[in-house]
Amino acid sequence: MVPMSSATDFTLLSTLPARALLGRLLAVRASLVVGWAVGIVWLDWGLHVPLPLLPMGAVLLLVGLFSLATAWRLRLDIPATQMEFLAHLLADLTAFAVLVFFSGGVTNPFVSLMLVPVVIAAVSLRPRWVWLLAAVAGLFYGLLLFYFRPLAVSNPTAAYGMHLAGMWFNFLVSASLIAFFVTRMHAALRMRDQELSALRERQLRDERIVALGTQAALAAHELATPLATIQTTAHELAGEFANDPDIGADCRLLEKQAQACKLILTRLAARAQDRAPAALPLDAWLTSLLERWQVLRPDARIASTLSADSRAFAAPDGFEQAILNVLNNAADATPGDVEFNATAGADALVIDISDRGPGFSPEQKAQAGRVLFSGKPGRGWGMGLALTHATLERAGGSLALTEREGGGTRVRITLPWSQTP
Repeated sequence: MVPMSSATDFTLLSTLPARALLGRLLAVRASLVVGWAVGIVWLDWGLHVPLPLLPMGAVLLLVGLFSLATAWRLRLDIPATQMEFLAHLLADLTAFAVLVFFSGGVTNPFVSLMLVPVVIAAVSLRPRWVWLLAAVAGLFYGLLLFYFRPLAVSNPTAAYGMHLAGMWFNFLVSASLIAFFVTRMHAALRMRDQELSALRERQLRDERIVALGTQAALAAHELATPLATIQTTAHELAGEFANDPDIGADCRLLEKQAQACKLILTRLAARAQDRAPAALPLDAWLTSLLERWQVLRPDARIASTLSADSRAFAAPDGFEQAILNVLNNAADATPGDVEFNATAGADALVIDISDRGPGFSPEQKAQAGRVLFSGKPGRGWGMGLALTHATLERAGGSLALTEREGGGTRVRITLPWSQTP
């Protein structure tokens, strides 16, 4: 967390997004305008209590225009500040105090509704602005004790009954408004906390991946020389034991493995120098990817269905490794064939990799790709899944885990065409 300085009083609201705050305040304001309009009609026309319709109507009209301006402002992609939200609350409080002035002052049973902006500020703004709004509300209430226009009610008994009924209705309105705003605020705060928690988890995962990437770069630099030695030695041994089918085949396999590792290091060095990957036809790229994986995993069996699509495709950074990670994990999990299906849709490339392994528990599915775990020490769905998830997230793609009918897991990798270089 970064400490907030005093200058940030004029920056973005720190509790909730400004659009959410202003939207909820607009809903409360609209309900109060409607309530005042109904109350004025009921008193003046229904109970024949004369009211200054012209000034009260002008105030309601101004508040209505202010509400329309607020609704238009919410359509703009402009961030709000604490001061802006405070200004809205002060405007609402002032308009409410003027309406109360023309309708009996503190004798108006609805005068306590001036507490609503203070309650909203208490759950939305910093303490200094809450106390400022509370002081303004107290000042208005004090002025209304002495300066107000009394209601012209001739019958004291009727006036007392109207006051009691108004207090009861005021209680219902106050409770409803406060409950509406506070519960919505708390729900939004809980959602924000969940988003922050997910962000912290992603940041922690990314920090681990960055540390792993640094170690991998150092290891790759050190591995270049021994790999070249292994490849040369394996080539010489393959020629020496060319007449021995068993030893010769093993030496050739070892040479291919060393060559594949050297190719990986070469691509890693090219990425480090910001060289753009060469675009290949999609079907050729998929075929080459599976061939490289078969060299690395000669013990695994794969049943593939590839899309016959020849459009140019340049894989984003780490995308090949992400698919290889999923293939390796599927091969580790299943004793049978790994199924690989690639479909080139109109909007995205979709790759399904399926196995017949033990699958995932609900807890593992919820944490897959977010935290590091493995069902088998040193193998399985651990760092590989976290790396794959982070790579796809950075590339604008997605990864989804589903259960297969008959047992096993299906991993769906989706990469939108717009995210390819």
